[in-house]
Amino acid sequence: MAEYSKYLGESIYRNRKRQRMTQAELAEKAGVTEQTIRKIEHGEGNPQLDVLCALITTLMIDPAEIFYPQADPEDPARKQLEILLGDCTDEQIRDLLPVIEAALGIVKGRSLTAVK
Repeated sequence: MAEYSKYLGESIYRNRKRQRMTQAELAEKAGVTEQTIRKIEHGEGNPQLDVLCALITTLMIDPAEIFYPQADPEDPARKQLEILLGDCTDEQIRDLLPVIEAALGIVKGRSLTAVK
């Protein structure tokens, strides 16, 4: 869990600085204390879901940045996939799932029989 606290803290800090906000300004906008912001940015503590949501919303952070820190959100291929999927209906995405799973199995070198 400490690893996620570190990623969360780094993300909050980076995005707060990008928006040229002080800890006090972020705390006020997110409805939390400045001490809470300080602790989170230093990788201490485990914020409640409502606090986490308020920070993500206030700073307009893509949650994937926090929960999947190994993924590069700036990768052009990832952005292109997100654009393509963003143009799909829920039904189209459901229809694509088996195709994508099969393609991933090939790309990752797994047997096609292992893919659902």
